Amino acid sequence: MTEGYTLNRPTGLACPECGGVMSSEHIGTLLQFRCHIGHVLTAETMLAAQFTMVETKIAACLASLSERAELCRQMSETAAAQGQDAASYDAARQEALDRAKVIKELLESEWLATGRDYAKDVKGWAPPT
Repeated sequence: MTEGYTLNRPTGLACPECGGVMSSEHIGTLLQFRCHIGHVLTAETMLAAQFTMVETKIAACLASLSERAELCRQMSETAAAQGQDAASYDAARQEALDRAKVIKELLESEWLATGRDYAKDVKGWAPPT
């Protein structure tokens, strides 16, 4: 290895920009995170980015469950129109709706101080498009 090279220990956190492995480093009193590609985020920016990513993924779960319920509804109607038993589709639809309700309540609930408002206030980071 070359002189001056430091192998940073991975943190177990993913870069919100590219999904790469992050390592942490202290520069004076500043804690920052750097991924293998070179994205650098302060701890505060990382916290805001992580919150945004969590909410985005939870919202994607809600959308998937809603789509599953709709697919099951359509399959139930098709089965019933063909004189087949639609009970399993109806049960799967209800299961998806019940789970979607739980996810929706989670999304609508208040977060601690490091939640939505914090993520809005932190400058310098925008979710990847």
